[in-house]
Amino acid sequence: MAKKSPQRRKQQQTRETNWVIIGGLIVVGVIVFGVLLFLALRPSQAQPVQTLAEFCSESNENCIFMGEESAPVTLVEVADFGCIHCQDFHAQTATPLKEKYVDTGDVRWVFLPYALSPTTVPAAASAMCANEQGQFFPYASALFSIEPATTRLSADGYRQAAESIGLDLDEFTSCMNDGRNLDIVNANRDKARAVGVSGTPTFFLNDQELSGVQPLSVFSQAIDALLTG
Repeated sequence: MAKKSPQRRKQQQTRETNWVIIGGLIVVGVIVFGVLLFLALRPSQAQPVQTLAEFCSESNENCIFMGEESAPVTLVEVADFGCIHCQDFHAQTATPLKEKYVDTGDVRWVFLPYALSPTTVPAAASAMCANEQGQFFPYASALFSIEPATTRLSADGYRQAAESIGLDLDEFTSCMNDGRNLDIVNANRDKARAVGVSGTPTFFLNDQELSGVQPLSVFSQAIDALLTG
């Protein structure tokens, strides 16, 4: 039998070596792909989204507070001055809710000035101008009571609400003209959207969401459960 020449043996060994290298590279590639796939599919370790109560606690200038800071229940309200359901809530439920739970020290009410669209940003900013004179909630009630909505969401409506509760109109007008609260309202809108707020009114009772205009009985049931739980 003819012997293989040294040259042929060398070529065969080279081919065998190449296949070994190629096989090794394939194995390494499979391992790397598996590691990358594991990293992509493993549960996210991202930090939880900041709640609105936490945001307001850390950014006092963005929110309005009413009631005892030590109250066992925190109610965060996200409302829009152009929202008819928000208007209904403030006309029918807000006052008895305040009397029953805020005035008794059970609830701390936190209002997040908010706007569903750019057209209602100035209204929220106007309420923050009223807050500079310590009159946010009276102003909000006065503004919500103005009809029609086209007047409520106008400069005339803001002035009418300010006059009705006796604000210093020069200070109020100056605040409105320089627009210093517009960025705050927009920042609040981003924060609210980050926790899933897409409509108004939306409420959070110790971070438990309650959506839509609800009667006092629904709030009472939820708050009483938190107080006795």
